[in-house]
Amino acid sequence: MAKIITIGLVVIMLIVGFAVGLVSSPFLLAQNTSTEDTVWNNIQQTGVIRVGTDPSWPPYELLDNSTNKIVGFEVDLTNAVAAQLNLTVDWQSVSFDAIITSVQQNKLDMGVSGFSVTPDRLAQVSFTMPHSTTRAQVIMLQSKIDSLAITNITSLQDLKTLGLTVGTQDGTTEQQELQAAGVSIRSWNDFASAIQDMASANPSVQAVYAETPITTAWIAQYQTQGTNIGIVYDHAYYPCAFVVSKNANTFLDQFNGAMAQVIQSGQLDQLRAKWYA
Repeated sequence: MAKIITIGLVVIMLIVGFAVGLVSSPFLLAQNTSTEDTVWNNIQQTGVIRVGTDPSWPPYELLDNSTNKIVGFEVDLTNAVAAQLNLTVDWQSVSFDAIITSVQQNKLDMGVSGFSVTPDRLAQVSFTMPHSTTRAQVIMLQSKIDSLAITNITSLQDLKTLGLTVGTQDGTTEQQELQAAGVSIRSWNDFASAIQDMASANPSVQAVYAETPITTAWIAQYQTQGTNIGIVYDHAYYPCAFVVSKNANTFLDQFNGAMAQVIQSGQLDQLRAKWYA
């Protein structure tokens, strides 16, 4: 009998221990158990979401030359979600590579600037639900493609083999990937400078590595000016979303709930059609 009781106690202890292990597992419970969200508290008090963006990424964000205001697909989408929450947005022009740091330091409540959802960034900030999935593309002047007789590029390493210098933007995933591939690069504070350099009379770069829909917008824009640009490399890329502080759990939940309503209402599809995004 004593042996049976002992075995029974061991079984009970194992079951209890297993249950405790499940409950304490970081995969089942949020690792940040703080209930205080100072970001959301401040937004509620002011009625304003402070959003940083780099307005050089059409059609996601750009400056309207007639009003000097920041406009675009992500701008309209953010404003629509804010309206669902009865909030307004304070749009601030910020260098792309400074946005995540500003969010982390609570200088901004949110970053909206064509951010790809990557593992590295997930370690630094939280993301809203994605609104789009993009494609990464290497683009070149068609005249350059023809002169080099380029027919098929299957990897970024091919750019290195061809001895090409590629334009990109500081702080982007494209910059990191080109560096990892050992490609010669030149980077700017904004992608617009990279494409302008490539299309200039004396370019310092022969290609630009960016992603849709900005590459699509560039190709259409330059074609109207008589400059043909081709795509030499294209592949599936990351989803796009907005960034918030890892401590902004309540704000993130509220924003995602409102975004779900915007998606369900058909507004997201309407904005895609409006901006060709």
